[in-house]
Amino acid sequence: MRASLLARRIGRQSQNVAGLFGSGFGVEKSTDKKPAEAKEWTLEKSFWTHPFVLRMLGYFGAESTRIRRSEALFFSCRDQANKPAFFKQGKVRRDFRSRHMLLSLHVWIIHRRLIHHESSGEYGKLLQEALFDRLWDDSLTRIRAQNLAELTVNSHLNNVQKYTFAGCMSFDHSQTFDEGDEKRLDELGGALWRDVFLRNDKLPVDHVLRLASYVQREREMVMNLPEELFLEGRIPWGPPPDWRNVKTDEGFDFEDEESEQEMIQRQKEEVEKSGGVFLDDVDLPEGWSLAITEEGKVYYWNTETRESRWEKPKE
Repeated sequence: MRASLLARRIGRQSQNVAGLFGSGFGVEKSTDKKPAEAKEWTLEKSFWTHPFVLRMLGYFGAESTRIRRSEALFFSCRDQANKPAFFKQGKVRRDFRSRHMLLSLHVWIIHRRLIHHESSGEYGKLLQEALFDRLWDDSLTRIRAQNLAELTVNSHLNNVQKYTFAGCMSFDHSQTFDEGDEKRLDELGGALWRDVFLRNDKLPVDHVLRLASYVQREREMVMNLPEELFLEGRIPWGPPPDWRNVKTDEGFDFEDEESEQEMIQRQKEEVEKSGGVFLDDVDLPEGWSLAITEEGKVYYWNTETRESRWEKPKE
């Protein structure tokens, strides 16, 4: 049953492999003064994709291949971590740290595979480093999007790296317990409550453990994924947890004290009060996602039409 489920998920993934930047907010590798216009251009028809030309340009070299693979793996993590369900039903806050740790959680799942499977060894170590390089590059861009003084950016990155590694160590510790041992799920839930939910004491244990069960499920899927699909970044992530009918610690139905819109407004005010910038990717029209230039400028782009604009699209 597990094999058939994985096969279906791989099939869906291969039908809709993300582009270079995938969907969800991320880093646009462009320094243009305005968003790029949509262009009618097909990669397969380009002279520059001829194998001879690619070899001459070093496209198939070890370092180039490693960079492409690390980017594909990272973009897959980023796309999954940007699913609205994590922030709406899942109640992960929309501040910088919460978003970052949710992304780092998915990177950690990939990292566990790199440590334990065929891709380990010297090449695996280099790929691990390249994967985290992509995470730090993305972090720098998101830090700049917070309108911080450029001289402080590296200092902020150092702080981000510290709590990222601390969180990953907590996730690692939870995996030292045997498979099927409730202690493993409890320890992972505790780590998620501290590092992803940022000690939100309004959330019941059941709510947090549903994310922990999701992590265990996706970690197992990634560990069993064929090597070729894994290295291509074709990760068939499953849906975010189902947070319906969550129970309180006393066994009653959990009812949030505020509506979704009230929650978003409160979080926006909290982020702005602390001097941060609220990244407004709330309820974007289908096909649209939030992106960030290398300078930290926020814009929106359509993953299907390639149209981009500075203002948040209404429809």
